Amino acid sequence: MATLDEALAIALDLHTAGRTEEAETLYGRILDAVPDEPNALHLYGLLCAQGGRLEQAAGLLGRAVALRPGQPEYRANLATLHQARGDLAAAAEEYRAALRLCPDSAALAMPLAAVARQAGDSGLALAAYRRTTLIQPDLAEPMVQSGILLRYAGRTGEAVSALRRAVRLRPDHGEAWHHLGVALQRIGDLDTAMALAQAVALLPEDATARLNLGRAHYDAGRWDAAVAALRGALALDPANDDALELFAAARRRTNGEGETVTALRRLLRLSPDTANGWYALSLAEPGALGSLRRALALQPNHRNALSGLANRLRDRREVSASLRLHDRAVRLQPANAEARWNRSLARLLAGDLTGGWEDYEARWDVADFPTKPRGLPQPLWSGEDIAGQTILLHEEQGRGDAIQFVRYAPLAAARGARVLLEVGADLVSLFRSLPGVERVFARGEALPAFDWQCPLLSLPRAFATRLETIPAAVPYLTADPARAAVWRERLVGGQEGDGLKVGLVWAGNPHFAGDRERSPGLEALAPLLAVPGCRFFGLQVGPGHDDLERRAMPPSFTDLAPEIRDFADTAAIMASLDLVVSSCTAPAHLAGALGVPVWVLLSHTPDWRWLLDRADNPWYPTARLYRQPRPGDWAEVTEEIAATLAERAASLL
Repeated sequence: MATLDEALAIALDLHTAGRTEEAETLYGRILDAVPDEPNALHLYGLLCAQGGRLEQAAGLLGRAVALRPGQPEYRANLATLHQARGDLAAAAEEYRAALRLCPDSAALAMPLAAVARQAGDSGLALAAYRRTTLIQPDLAEPMVQSGILLRYAGRTGEAVSALRRAVRLRPDHGEAWHHLGVALQRIGDLDTAMALAQAVALLPEDATARLNLGRAHYDAGRWDAAVAALRGALALDPANDDALELFAAARRRTNGEGETVTALRRLLRLSPDTANGWYALSLAEPGALGSLRRALALQPNHRNALSGLANRLRDRREVSASLRLHDRAVRLQPANAEARWNRSLARLLAGDLTGGWEDYEARWDVADFPTKPRGLPQPLWSGEDIAGQTILLHEEQGRGDAIQFVRYAPLAAARGARVLLEVGADLVSLFRSLPGVERVFARGEALPAFDWQCPLLSLPRAFATRLETIPAAVPYLTADPARAAVWRERLVGGQEGDGLKVGLVWAGNPHFAGDRERSPGLEALAPLLAVPGCRFFGLQVGPGHDDLERRAMPPSFTDLAPEIRDFADTAAIMASLDLVVSSCTAPAHLAGALGVPVWVLLSHTPDWRWLLDRADNPWYPTARLYRQPRPGDWAEVTEEIAATLAERAASLL
């Protein structure tokens, strides 16, 4: 008769040979003879598990473990069985027990990590993955999974370190490159696109990797590259809402609205209940409201659609309705910077300066805001007592903004502060005329020590400015007397009565998002040039100056742009003019700050600082506003200005 060990060996041979019925019969006979034989219980349990009889297998393996608790193989197999049965807590406990018996086993640490992750215990999973890397430092997979868990936990720096090590070990690991790229994108690292491009090359069927590559290119302003990546994502996943939305935004940047609309409408025919699809279509149809309303009908709390519709209603001058939607968007996501920033513009346009200034502070956290935070360590001044302390006021956004809000610098000095001012180099000479400012620095110059800092457009909030308390005394800037004298001799000489002297500006910075709507162009000003009794002086600099090459100008026009070096020159010229006629751009602010009469041409929905439905402006007492009666209609505006100008010129005869 065979011994117990021989019988077990025969049963195991039958088992491994696939003769499971014979093996099971023999295991049964062994256990009938010796019910507590642990090896037989263990092997019979494995056979039952192979046959799908998980509960019977669990009972057999459990008995084997109880008999031999120090056998790591038994515990590891019981853990695998518990995992298959869905009892993740029991599986983790058995893996941990096995690992205590074999503390240097990567083969036990890795499955423990997987079970813990499946159970949602990311702390245990991360510890197990790290233990695996300590046991086997050249193993890439636990490094990859550690990096992924760290990224999900918001520990981005640690995630980047782990994932960089992983791709050094396994340069062909597409998932590692993908998660590395996403982590790098979170911290704004320049290697983001490179890592995601590697992921796309290694994961050619992964739409999400292409989406994230498209997002990285979009955030970096590489519109064509973004379109290419997103087109690839949509080829793999045509109904991907996020890819569609971003593709629409990127294609708009490359003047491809037609392709965008076609793709989105095709999607919406297939999936008409996709709120994000309707929102994406709205981005490709900037004038329409229907797509946004459809998105909100499908998903009333779609924050982007709420803000989008609110912005378009603001642009239609329906400010009350716009604000109601902005309020809903902010209530949905109170910490969302873009929602608060959008609401700030509507509030300020409506004249709610108090609420507007508060929301305006969210600008620094808006992803595509054109000005980035300075990152200065000194605290932001918000109106605290600063007597005897030094404050740095610094420019942000455009030159017109700096000119408008530098009026607060003397007010800060009046509170007993030592005031330093940092601006673009072309404003330094002009701003030296400000009373109370100790020194004006060009951006990039070394700065002395200071106690507080404040961006110029945060000063109205610091001073709690309301419509009725706007510091509007002008002039608060003055032209350099020596430069003004030179220009006065040049422009006036002995011709004091020789017509009305009018400065002209017709275009702003074309890189500003709304410049096409706010800049009429030289052609639109033709009716003014025909007014008799006027001498016109071109103050237009920058790309808008090129309009002069395409138009023959009358003898009454003199182009001064080639001789303008900075804003101090422009101020000196304006000191000798009777009037400045300007679009919504920096020279309009300069004329207002100098106290020179200025007529400002405004689009149908102007920038917030000009408010609505009034011909005057509380920021600039010498300004007169001429507003488009309907979007795009500059003809009526210039006709009205020409008629008023003719009356003014005739009164001098």
